[in-house]
Amino acid sequence: MDLSNKVWLLDVDSEQSAFTWLSVVATFSVAWILFAAGGDAAMRGSRFKWHWYFLAALFLLLSFDEFATVHEKISAVLTSKFHNTGLLYFAWAAPAGVISLLGLTAFIPLIRSFAPRLAILMVLSAVLFLGGAVGFEMVGGSIAEAEGTESFRYRMLTNIEEGLEMAGVLTFAYVLLSYMEGVAATSAPDYASMRRESSLLTRGR
Repeated sequence: MDLSNKVWLLDVDSEQSAFTWLSVVATFSVAWILFAAGGDAAMRGSRFKWHWYFLAALFLLLSFDEFATVHEKISAVLTSKFHNTGLLYFAWAAPAGVISLLGLTAFIPLIRSFAPRLAILMVLSAVLFLGGAVGFEMVGGSIAEAEGTESFRYRMLTNIEEGLEMAGVLTFAYVLLSYMEGVAATSAPDYASMRRESSLLTRGR
């Protein structure tokens, strides 16, 4: 099946599609929430503020990569220098996976600071995203090498890959919004107390 001349509005493997636009919006929105979480952590003197800012910068980069395809350009450079086959056909995937897994260890204290349900969902979001971005990308590479990027099997794997990535991002967004809601709820009494004290001082004058 020759799909080279077909561009679909919801083609997940095309940078000029609605799905890519949604991915850009989703990852950028998560970056914005993470920056807000970092600002809140800084105000409270939390030791995790740099964790939040690092994640915000990472998702900002992911948002840019969604339409600029930086990782594909890096993969092309690596492929031109090294002969990769099978699961390593897309040269960037394996190193990115190793770096991501090592990086996750630095965020274990942050994850453990969450309520158990949110901590589990945060880990699940990472598994979904990395499973798609790295796991299915590597499987897709072996198919692309054997059948080309226009084969039906490769296209199906690409849809699963992008779907898992989006599911991971949306799950992470839910975790962040739930966390921020919890922080706002616990901070509300303090704000109310400050307002009461301010009102009493005003009356005292």
